[in-house]
Amino acid sequence: MSLAPRLAPGLSQRLTLAPRLSEALRLLALPTLELTEALTQALESNAMLEQDESGETETADAPETPEVDSWEQLDWSSAPAPAASGDPPETAEPAADLRWHLLDQLALERLSARDHAIAVAVVDALDDDGYLREEPDEIRAALDTFDPPAAPDEIEAVIHRVQRLDPVGVAARTPSECLLLQLSERAADTPGLAAARRLVATHFEELGRADAARLQRLAGATAGAVDAALRLIRALDPYPGARIGPAPAEYLLPELIARQGPDGWRVEPNSRSGPRLAVNEDYAAWLAAHRQGEGAAALAGQLEEARWLIRALAQREQTLVRVGTVLVRRQAGFVEAGPRHLGPLTLREVADEIGMHESTISRAVQGKSIAAPRGVIPLRHFFSAAVSKGGDASHSARAVQERLRAIVASEDPARPLSDAALVAALGQDDIHIARRTVAKYREALGLAPARERRRAIRR
Repeated sequence: MSLAPRLAPGLSQRLTLAPRLSEALRLLALPTLELTEALTQALESNAMLEQDESGETETADAPETPEVDSWEQLDWSSAPAPAASGDPPETAEPAADLRWHLLDQLALERLSARDHAIAVAVVDALDDDGYLREEPDEIRAALDTFDPPAAPDEIEAVIHRVQRLDPVGVAARTPSECLLLQLSERAADTPGLAAARRLVATHFEELGRADAARLQRLAGATAGAVDAALRLIRALDPYPGARIGPAPAEYLLPELIARQGPDGWRVEPNSRSGPRLAVNEDYAAWLAAHRQGEGAAALAGQLEEARWLIRALAQREQTLVRVGTVLVRRQAGFVEAGPRHLGPLTLREVADEIGMHESTISRAVQGKSIAAPRGVIPLRHFFSAAVSKGGDASHSARAVQERLRAIVASEDPARPLSDAALVAALGQDDIHIARRTVAKYREALGLAPARERRRAIRR
C-alpha cells in the first residue's frame, strides 16, 4: 500500500459564522451599559444613523436580512466568545477590585481559549472575600455555549489554576481549603508546617476551642511544633479577596420590566435602557436623488449597515422579552416572594420552550437584569439546579440555602441546631439532602457550626 500523499475529492458540511451573525451574537450578549457604548460609537462612525427621540424603531423600507432572521435557530456552540465576557476597554484604567486583579493575571497565563473561558466563569463566581460559593452546575450553566460541554473534572482543573493566582487562597470552597492553599506556598522547612497542615485539614473546627494538650494529640506533634503551627495559622488570611479592595459600585440598568396585571405578569422592554437608533432621513433622501454622485457608494454602504443594525437591535429586544416572559412565568414565586420560592430551572428548559439553542439563551441572560416590584433581579438568578426530590416537589439549591438560613435565624440561641438537626428540619419541609450538603451550604452562607454559634452566645 502506497503511503505517498495524494489529493482526493470529498464532500463535507460545515457551519460558517457569517460576520453579521457574529455581530448579532455580540449585540445579544452585551449588557445595557456596554451596548450603549457600542451604539454611541456607531452613531459617531455612521453618518446614516441618528438617535431616535420618538422611541420608535425604524423598520419600514428596510430590506430583508435572512442572516438575522435565522441566527437564533442555529447552534452557536462554536461561535467566538462574546466581548461582554469582561475584558476592559484598552483606554480604561485598571479597576482596583478582585475580579480585574485576577483577570489581569489570567491574561498572562498560558491557557487555551476554552480553559480561559472557564477561568473567567470561575472568577465571576467568586464573592468579595474570594470564595467560590456557586455550585458546579451553576458554573457549567454559564458555559453552556461549549461544545462539547464542560466536564466536572475539566472545571476542577481550571479552578486549581485560578487558586494559584494572587492572592493565594482565592477560589477556595471552604475556609479550611483557603488556609491549606496558603500553607502549600510555604517553604518545606517552615517551623510547624506539617502540624499546621494536619490541624487545618482534619481538625479545623477544633482549632478555636481545643486546649494545647488536645491539639498536640490531634496533630501528633510536640508542644513546640503545635505552638509554631498555631503562630503560622494565625498569620494566614481567611479572607484573601477582601484585601484587594472593594469592587467599584456597579449600577444595574435593567433591560426588561416585569409588571403584574389582572391577567398575570407582563414583561416589556425598558425604553430607557439605551439609545434608540433611526436612519437619518435627510441623508437617505440625498442618496436617493444622487445615487451616481461622489460619495454615494460609501453612503449606500452605511445605509445598509444602519438598517441592518436597527433590525438586529429590534430582534435582540424581542429575544430578551421572550426569554424574560418565560423566566417570570416559570419563576413567578421567586419574583413575588423571594429566593425561598425559587424553583429549579435550566437553560435547556427555557431553550426548549422558546425554540432556541441553549447557547442563545446563555448569551441573552448574560449580564442582563429585569426590574420587578421587589427590585432589580439579574436574569442569571432565575436559574438554579435541582438538589433533591421529595414526593412530587423538587427544590433549587438557592431555595434550600435560603430555607436553611431561615431555620438557623429562628433557632433557640442557647440550643443551636447541629447539622443533623438541620437535616431533620429541612426534611419537615420535604427537602431531603445529606448532612454533608447541609454543612456545605451552611459554610457557603457564612454560618458557623452549632458549637461555635453556642459559644458566640455565651460570650
